[in-house]
Amino acid sequence: MFEGVRVLEVSSWVMAPSASVMLADLGADVIKVEHPRVGDPIRGLVVGGVVPFDGQVSPMLEQTNRGKRSIGLDFGTPEGAEVLARLIDSADVFLTNFLPPVRQKFGIEADDVRTRNPRIVYARVDALGPRGADAGKPGYDSAVFFGRSGIIDAFSPPETLSKPRPGFGDRVASMAVAFGIASALFQRERTGIGSLVDTSLLGAAMWSASTDIAYSGALGGDLNRVETRSVNPVGIHYQTADGRWIMFAMFESQRWWPEFCRHIGRDDLIADPRSCDTASRARYAVELVAELRAWFATEPLAVWRERLATLHAPWEVVQTSTEVYDDPQALANGYLTEIADHPSGIPYKVVRTPVQFDGDLPELGHAPEAGQHTEEVLLELGYTWDDIGRLQGVGAIP
Repeated sequence: MFEGVRVLEVSSWVMAPSASVMLADLGADVIKVEHPRVGDPIRGLVVGGVVPFDGQVSPMLEQTNRGKRSIGLDFGTPEGAEVLARLIDSADVFLTNFLPPVRQKFGIEADDVRTRNPRIVYARVDALGPRGADAGKPGYDSAVFFGRSGIIDAFSPPETLSKPRPGFGDRVASMAVAFGIASALFQRERTGIGSLVDTSLLGAAMWSASTDIAYSGALGGDLNRVETRSVNPVGIHYQTADGRWIMFAMFESQRWWPEFCRHIGRDDLIADPRSCDTASRARYAVELVAELRAWFATEPLAVWRERLATLHAPWEVVQTSTEVYDDPQALANGYLTEIADHPSGIPYKVVRTPVQFDGDLPELGHAPEAGQHTEEVLLELGYTWDDIGRLQGVGAIP
């Protein structure tokens, strides 16, 4: 879909690189600019205190940077700045998460880049948005996406906070970034003019939590504090004998109730006066839910999986992340795909971009080493081997 589109990524960590990796998955040539001696900090990030594969493969790095080309470049030097300028000339998209003072220092603000290349799409991502008193404030998804947006408050029990998950908000926001870039490229095809695209963690989080936020504003109080109890016994979750959970989302209860009862071995509830119609189930919901909780607690998950297997309705087992990693439905659809040609020789899986075209599942590459494609990219820009040696001599490239 994006063959022939060059994305120049001047960013680090997760949110912006996750956006460009989706474009890379769909055919874009993504050139990742990394400092020749430091590289992207994500290369050394340890998630949850765990390092899989003895450090030979970084799942976070691969998930965020697969299929890109990396150029080591210190554009703080005059020579490096000239290389970056030539890269800008060749690019369709300039993507950055650098804070405003850094963009100003290196002359890579939107006006600078778009003056040089009027057709370029300039996409900048940040924590809190480009306007207001907190514009330019640094931030990560744990504090901004989960905290400031109210998401973690809505998910937390009283007097404690749930634990944010690593990169979750970044990847949600990255889909908005990729959507914005794709929209701007579409507009450029019609007008010939590049656009300035802004996306923030706060904006993406508020969109994700928009039902809670809009309802809370209308109610004058937090929705999650005033929600009424469920009156639908097949619109909640039940725990099994071995401590697992099954979530039922049969919001059209009249449609699903008879088959639900047959599948769980409670045919007696179909004609029970307490549950024979929607109004009765609502009236006796507390009593029915208590009875069903006791019923589901009599058998382990394996038994309920077998009984519910032929119930083609909205229900799912609450899985662990390990179970999702081997989920046959995810594997059948290519949502998880194995990368088998990593230089380490270690096969591993990554999560694919969540959109497919014409049933095609393009082959995915692995993440580059820092600066791996420096010489290759410079030669494409017209530099000679003598030029490359000169750039190495002044420390502009590795």
